[in-house]
Amino acid sequence: MNELSHVDYIDKNLELIANQNKLSNDDLKNFAIQCKRTGLDPITRQIYAIPNTGKLNIMASIDGLRLIAERSGAYEGQTAPMWCGQDGVWKDVWLSKETPKACKLGVYKTKFREPLIAIALFEEYAGKDRAGKLTFMWNKMPALMIAKVAEALALRKAFPNEMSGIYSTEEMEQAAVEPSIAQSNVAAIKDVMSEVVRYIPKQTEAKKFIASPGDYIIKFGKHKEKRLSEMQDLELKGYLNWLQDGAAKSGKPLTEKAQDLMDMGIAYLASLRSDDASEPIFDHSEKMPN
Repeated sequence: MNELSHVDYIDKNLELIANQNKLSNDDLKNFAIQCKRTGLDPITRQIYAIPNTGKLNIMASIDGLRLIAERSGAYEGQTAPMWCGQDGVWKDVWLSKETPKACKLGVYKTKFREPLIAIALFEEYAGKDRAGKLTFMWNKMPALMIAKVAEALALRKAFPNEMSGIYSTEEMEQAAVEPSIAQSNVAAIKDVMSEVVRYIPKQTEAKKFIASPGDYIIKFGKHKEKRLSEMQDLELKGYLNWLQDGAAKSGKPLTEKAQDLMDMGIAYLASLRSDDASEPIFDHSEKMPN
């Protein structure tokens, strides 16, 4: 049997793509066109879409953008990233405990005499929570994160036709904050992935997991009967954070079903190959499970 073309692959998996990205019919059509145009795989999260107050944000992993550039046939590599502080002196390695102020990187393209340089300013792209603090990855690896932004900018500058309308996760960090959350309900956002180490031992000792955590089926609430793999990563992070914060506020432990979801959800997120530090997507309309 002949292997499916990418276009046929996208068409065959439209329902899964719609469920995984929570897309309406119109958004699905738009997203499918971008998937076909770029040749990226939405199932493996090379490219994904997040509806946000009537606007569809289409994002790609940095590996996805690199793949688009490589497939163009005109990509000839890139310069090493350079960082600078307040003094404006460019350095090829960032060793300061202070965050860098900017990063620059160039992309080489066939028939161009010089690399196409992009400069990313840290304050313009760094992800921050509503308390104004850097989000987990931007605080932990500031030089790496701003370098990814600079690379994405340079790649799009070199390949505007192939990457038009598609942004890296790091570029959209600040735009990804969900505006519908009431400020009174928001404390400093805790990243679920920081809890992985604390939960993994409990999982290993107390539970026998199914072969793939992504196959776990939620047993309560608005996501009942849904597999973890059918949820957006950011939506799942937000849901787990909501459960955790709800238990803390009530002073009561999670119910058995909620704890199962917490354990399996964290195991699933830990299994994903992702350093996405975007804000989780919250929805406080549901009541805590009894």
